Amino acid sequence: MRMTSVQWSYARHSSFERDSLTLPSCYACPESIDAWRHRRMLDTLLPLLECYPGASWMTLGDGGYGSDAYYLQSHGADATATSLTDATLQVAFSRGYIKKYQVQNAEALTVADGSFDFVMCKESYHHFPRPPIAFYEMWRVARRALVLIEPYDSGTKPLAFVKWLAKKLLRGEGNAQFEPSGNFLFKVSVREVEKMSTAIGGEAMAVKYFNDFFYPRAARDRHGQLSFGSLITQLGLMTQNTLCRMGLLGYGLTTTLVFKEAIEPQLRDALNRKGFKIIGLPKNPYMQKQI
Repeated sequence: MRMTSVQWSYARHSSFERDSLTLPSCYACPESIDAWRHRRMLDTLLPLLECYPGASWMTLGDGGYGSDAYYLQSHGADATATSLTDATLQVAFSRGYIKKYQVQNAEALTVADGSFDFVMCKESYHHFPRPPIAFYEMWRVARRALVLIEPYDSGTKPLAFVKWLAKKLLRGEGNAQFEPSGNFLFKVSVREVEKMSTAIGGEAMAVKYFNDFFYPRAARDRHGQLSFGSLITQLGLMTQNTLCRMGLLGYGLTTTLVFKEAIEPQLRDALNRKGFKIIGLPKNPYMQKQI
């Protein structure tokens, strides 16, 4: 019997995890540019980690040896790493990198409602075959907020083709809609997340836009040293940031936080300092009348 596209996606991702033999840079070479890139993305969560010390977190699609949970754990969080298989998570656990892990399908979580303070996807949401289903599952099991750190759908910008061409030349990525792994590039639309969050009674959102620059040949160069890798990485970031401020290019990534409760003043101030835009979500007046 032929597999459906969803079953094929699950099988392919499971196979990738079982065949993964390369430790992520946060373990193998923590001083590298690649490790710094991922820390830089995760550092956007510092306001949450500092305002809610010791909070419980679930990471979804954390099949890269639980590297996202490792970051959260290193900042005092009670983190549980999850992925489709435990192939890499078992290794990370046995080596002491992570303290907790579970096998979970992000589109059909087997934990109770409100089991974790925060539920996070970092560069995983766009891999899921049906991301909105995963979004509602994240919402269900989160007590405080859900977190997405994902490629951003910025729409069509004048220099979008130039960015695509640069990726093709530097990284061999020539398809704007599909990844070499076979995934459709389901980039996050902040407006669509806003609509989904409003429909289910979300309280507020906080959104931060930023860029990344990945040059494979420089990935293992030491961050902070005067090297070709460091120079091209900083130049790539600076060029993108400048073009984005001019409106000629769209930002590549977004950290999107969706809150189920009012944002506390201390956290709001911290998010503002970190460059987040706070979006208040409208309330359904008809639902309030029924209550």
